[in-house]
Amino acid sequence: MPEPDAVETRAVESRAPGPERLDRRTVVRRSAAVLAGAAGLLAAPALTGAAAADPGDTLRLGSRNKAGDAQTRLQSETTVASLSVLNERIRREESVGEVDLVAPQLRLATPIPGARRPQLPDVRSLAAGDLVAAGGLLYFGADAGDFDVLPSQVFTSTFANYLHPVPPDRATVFDSRSLTAEQRRGFAVGDFTADGRLAGKRRIAVDLRALVNTSSVAPRAAVALSLQVLAAQASGTLTLHPGAQSDGVEVLFYTVLPVEVTRSGQPYALPASGAAIVGLDREDRLWLALSSTAHLVVRVTGVFVSDPTVVIEAQAVNADASPYGRRVQRQREALRRLTATTRVPG
Repeated sequence: MPEPDAVETRAVESRAPGPERLDRRTVVRRSAAVLAGAAGLLAAPALTGAAAADPGDTLRLGSRNKAGDAQTRLQSETTVASLSVLNERIRREESVGEVDLVAPQLRLATPIPGARRPQLPDVRSLAAGDLVAAGGLLYFGADAGDFDVLPSQVFTSTFANYLHPVPPDRATVFDSRSLTAEQRRGFAVGDFTADGRLAGKRRIAVDLRALVNTSSVAPRAAVALSLQVLAAQASGTLTLHPGAQSDGVEVLFYTVLPVEVTRSGQPYALPASGAAIVGLDREDRLWLALSSTAHLVVRVTGVFVSDPTVVIEAQAVNADASPYGRRVQRQREALRRLTATTRVPG
């Protein structure tokens, strides 16, 4: 049996700190750290080299990937979108400081260009949900029912129009009854009679730049019109023209009763009204002519434009609008500024 003093001495030595004393748990932790460090040293050269992705390999972001004949599919088991693309890098410019400029969130690459023999996606083989670009158009594989898929054109601003209703307080663009002498001086000499009526057989241009400005887009605007002819001197027609020299189309007939059928023995002009949809010229002007002298009222109830940004709106952001409405207004105003220097030839 060991002496009591020897037992006490060994107990004190076991409690004494020092490099000689390492318990089993400490040894295991230090061994794991050494092994992990060695593995990192072995993996580091592979991480510093250039990565490569062949067809069938893992998709690499931030680089060009070639799939060959293999199909790439994103599949999710949830009800949310399987793909979300967001650009967080922004570019600010003083001219559009109220919004942030970002690159397109998604870009469909066009086929390899070749003027002699260009490539064209086979729209006949589109599956439901397919999206391809060809001939300046975007095609979508639309599910038409009964397992039929039709190649449907996705209309853009070049191939479709946006209908913008005009508020009633801005609808009246021409009223010969209320034109001032200063306003009449904006027209050619002889366009109006001494009593202010529009002279017959005179083609005039009504400027609609207060409503729309399409100088930065290719397609011309069209307008929905409400027309009134009053106090005519003789029966006649109202003709709308697409331009200063172009032939027009008669859209409204008006009648003046002769003295033979009136009790007063004076001619009586019947008020006439009508409606039409007509295109404007490259300067957003409406051209029209009366075949006989009369008062004319022209109201615009709606404009058809290729891009909503060409509609003239209030410069100040509407504080009463919803958050979404205010955001849309800021974005449209920024787009107007970005395209302000663009001039599309007519």
